[in-house]
Amino acid sequence: MKKFIFALLPVLLLCAGCATVNQCSPAAEKCTAQYTGKKLKTGFYIDKGSRGGGVLLLARLLHYSPQIEMTLLKGEDLRKGKLEGLDLLVMPGGSSKLQMESMGKEGVKALQDFVRNGGAYVGICAGFHITLNRPERARLMPYTYYGEAVGYRADVQIDLSPEGAKLLDIKPGKRMVRYSRGPVAKEAQWDKGNCKTYAKYTSSVGPLGRAGVSFFDTPALIYGNYGKGKVIATSFHPEYILNTNDIFVGCVYAVTGVKITPKLPLASYRPLRVLYCIGAARNGHTQSIKEVTALEKCPKLAVKTGLSKEQLNDTDLLIMPNGTEAWGKGMIKNGWIEIMVDYMNRGGRILAAGEAWKSIPDHKNLTRIGAKDCLVKAAARIAAE
Repeated sequence: MKKFIFALLPVLLLCAGCATVNQCSPAAEKCTAQYTGKKLKTGFYIDKGSRGGGVLLLARLLHYSPQIEMTLLKGEDLRKGKLEGLDLLVMPGGSSKLQMESMGKEGVKALQDFVRNGGAYVGICAGFHITLNRPERARLMPYTYYGEAVGYRADVQIDLSPEGAKLLDIKPGKRMVRYSRGPVAKEAQWDKGNCKTYAKYTSSVGPLGRAGVSFFDTPALIYGNYGKGKVIATSFHPEYILNTNDIFVGCVYAVTGVKITPKLPLASYRPLRVLYCIGAARNGHTQSIKEVTALEKCPKLAVKTGLSKEQLNDTDLLIMPNGTEAWGKGMIKNGWIEIMVDYMNRGGRILAAGEAWKSIPDHKNLTRIGAKDCLVKAAARIAAE
């Protein structure tokens, strides 16, 4: 198992090859390396099923928290006992079914044993679903599956109870949060009230599986004990909206007693606007997390992620990381080669890594690097031109 202790990032920073990469942004008053307190040993699950932009957003909140020592985990790591010695496991959104499959029965048992013996668990969206009382889920919490608002994504309202606010150490009341096809649950108290709902939905984005039924007034945030451990989960995404990041911070606090303080870099002062195509990375979130967090340490780069025509209008450098041949073919099929050529003709620059982007025609504003070349170093070199 590879540990990525993002507070140090020694290999990445050496690879970046520019003295500026190891500097903090002006937004961060203290570098994470200057934190001298005890680190919260945190596992972050990134195997099959952990997908979507929220995975990177959660990883950044953990990475930029000086109190965190983060380890990226896959199902095989759980099966090999790599949860031992950790304090916290964070399960991001995506597909809970695929996450369960990637863990396998042995990995799920390891997860259950970890929490039962005193470990802390934070689940987001799919991570909420994993906790539910279903034969094909981990059954960490006494809640049953009610259905899901298939196909709906929207900002919805929740109401955080005073008791829940005290648990999370944030303000109570109604909040707008990002919902994205999360699970809907029903309370089923099997353990004399040891688990409880601390926030409910006060608005709905549509019907459940059967017509005419809303998930209004169903659990949005749940908390309780599983054995000696503590479990908290949200069926919405607190990481997507900046002013709801405090809910995720509160969730970590609720199950560990540690108040993390993410110091996200501000990019407004940086001269080169970079767009990193996160979905294209061959090695998925393992690659994206490493490259994006390293790129963000370059003071000249203002880094955003995604890929859309609108984003290109505010981008100086488009980065296509080392990707798969299937992604390259998809770019051709969806007309993106023509869009990228037009972007370069308008003065935009592209940094393409690996062979997946060989369909992009040569252009004075196109820089190609090999699959094994350091993308961060190449981006820093372009920024210095």
